[in-house]
Amino acid sequence: MSHANSGAFRCTYILPIRRIHVLHREVDELAEYFRKLAREGCEVLIVDGSSPEIFAHHDHAWRKLCRHVPVDRRYTYLNGKVNGVHTGVDLASCESIILADDDIRYSSEDIRRACELLKRHDMVRPQNYLAPLPWWARAEAARMLINRGVLRSGDYPGTCAFRRSVCLRFGHYDGDVLFDNEEIVRHFILNGGDVCYTPDFFILKRPPTLRKWLEQRPRQAYEDFDMRTKTILFMSLLPSAIALALLSGARAALAFLLVVSICAAVIAGRGLLRDQAYHFFPAHVILYAPLWLLERSLSVYWALYWRLVHGGYPFGEQLLSKGTGRAWSAARACMRKSHALTGPSHQGVTQSRD
Repeated sequence: MSHANSGAFRCTYILPIRRIHVLHREVDELAEYFRKLAREGCEVLIVDGSSPEIFAHHDHAWRKLCRHVPVDRRYTYLNGKVNGVHTGVDLASCESIILADDDIRYSSEDIRRACELLKRHDMVRPQNYLAPLPWWARAEAARMLINRGVLRSGDYPGTCAFRRSVCLRFGHYDGDVLFDNEEIVRHFILNGGDVCYTPDFFILKRPPTLRKWLEQRPRQAYEDFDMRTKTILFMSLLPSAIALALLSGARAALAFLLVVSICAAVIAGRGLLRDQAYHFFPAHVILYAPLWLLERSLSVYWALYWRLVHGGYPFGEQLLSKGTGRAWSAARACMRKSHALTGPSHQGVTQSRD
């Protein structure tokens, strides 16, 4: 499809995907989602890095619903998803692009709002919320709320929207990192892009399976290693509790853990109240904030093992040594000069992660 045909669509929706097994239920669910996106005027572009056999199965199920293409072999970043992103940007027919992970689900209103914001900004960075909510997803939702309670820019979504021409002008972002979703945002900021942070713009995210959630725990902790203060904080929680128990008794240790847990719940509550996030997060998830603290306090040591013993963390068939990329720290100075929250949608907000 040529760029001359882009007027038939309001935006291009890019989904990079890679599977090592055929997941029949997921294939069917995504097919229905692609139909919905097409009805909303999206050019649906699936960039598939799966093996030829799995690619063929996907193609049979999706080819009438979307553009289903392989990853361009010119791109050889260690993070294969980034290769898919660049392939998709090259092939997109529209100026407005929505980039999303496979667990993201846009509604009609979400697509409309993203496209409207792209008329005034180079990039739009929304927020995610989870549904349904098994117990592990409640812990993940509490993490999202804690980030919303601490950071002006809010939590880190699995999606963003941007202008194709701006992305091509800025060139490639670091594709050899684990935390690619935020790397592209920092890359835009570093190059002077107008990034619109919208902490009141919530996009549905499907929760992972319990197995996948467990697999993601050390990876998220590994991504945080460049945030030394945050990493040291989590590494110190359990040793501090043990030291208190040995020096002052179990009651002192329990009191310490209780205070830390209450603080986490209060911060999550602040994130819940911010921009009326309680319309998307049930209030009881703030009670899972202590569970997330415990999980991260253990996962950080798991991630440290990968770093010290293996020199990196596995991503697909690759071992990635960097959690964040070159734009992470370089963009920080630009972000600190950004203006404060303005307007009901808080457009243009930028804020350092740590």
